[in-house]
Amino acid sequence: MPVDVQMKLVRAISGLEDAEFIRPGYAIEYDFVEPTELCPTLETKRVEGLFHAGQINGTTGYEEAACQGLIAGINAALKIQSKDPLLLRRDQAYIGILIDDLVTKGTNEPYRMFTSRAEYRLHLRIDNADQRLTPLGYQIGMIQEQDYRRYLEKQERLRLLQEQLQSIRVKVEDGKISAAQALKRPEVKIEGFLNLLPSELQSRLSWEETKAVETAIKYEGYLAQQTTEIERMKKAESRTIPEGFEYLGISGLSREVVEKLSRVRPLTLGQAGRIPGMTPAALSILNIHLEMNSHQPSNL
Repeated sequence: MPVDVQMKLVRAISGLEDAEFIRPGYAIEYDFVEPTELCPTLETKRVEGLFHAGQINGTTGYEEAACQGLIAGINAALKIQSKDPLLLRRDQAYIGILIDDLVTKGTNEPYRMFTSRAEYRLHLRIDNADQRLTPLGYQIGMIQEQDYRRYLEKQERLRLLQEQLQSIRVKVEDGKISAAQALKRPEVKIEGFLNLLPSELQSRLSWEETKAVETAIKYEGYLAQQTTEIERMKKAESRTIPEGFEYLGISGLSREVVEKLSRVRPLTLGQAGRIPGMTPAALSILNIHLEMNSHQPSNL
């Protein structure tokens, strides 16, 4: 607001009638690119080779800008090398959720990455981030050989710990069960079993590693349910939509649905399903037409 308006507003508050301004408040306004104009790689659809990251995509926050810069930079480098792009799924990383939300749904206000936006929060934990992303990082050359070896050594320790917890038998009121089964009880903690492990393994395990295994065991049932949902999502994501696919003229699709599909240009059936306003009926019709299109003979 203008400085004189700010002064009147502040001095209208009881006790601040004689307040003096050292520096007035200010606001920053900036334009942004409609994020549905971006590919999931963060490359712009209209200008090949131009990648956008940060506030220009309608986001706010340092973390949101940083992760977009990382993905845009990686995909720009991969494109120059004529390699496949890095596309993180919604079950792989919060970065994948952020980018998918932006390019599929767009935004009417500065976008922040809240955990509530994630359908698979149990899988997107801080203690398994390396399991989700390190192999991908190594594959594209972002993880050095020695770091990847340390990652593999850690995974072997986690495997051995889980194996030991399955073999250790503990007494309960109705007999004996494995330590892993006992850990599923809310009152049981993994610390009670660490002294039963081989000393060589005990000395190699960190506190973070033991807690990661404990979490995986305690939430095993819920994780299995989410894994089923993830596999279902992967099937939808595997049904790709050809570039330039024509939606206009498909019988059964409303004008609104056709407009949204034509604007967003989803890469997969799964992405199409996340466009606001898409109905199960419309997705079913689209799936049928994609199936028919896949069986049409090539002109080559």
